[in-house]
Amino acid sequence: MSDNSTNPTYEKQFAELEAIVKRLDNATTPIDELAQNVKRGASLIVALNAKLNSVETEVLDAFKALEAAAPKSA
Repeated sequence: MSDNSTNPTYEKQFAELEAIVKRLDNATTPIDELAQNVKRGASLIVALNAKLNSVETEVLDAFKALEAAAPKSA
């Protein structure tokens, strides 16, 4: 079982990104927090994109395995 504190789920990371976007949309975000929020948001986008690419590869590999195992029709 993985430790969610060091490896948060995609959904938790996405929710954090959404919260950051909401804070940035709100014009009351203190300027001192702006750069920090943008950096964290960018980091989350990179992590989420990597996870999506990984899952896409896993799904495509699974379909290739199914296709390879399927009986060949003549």
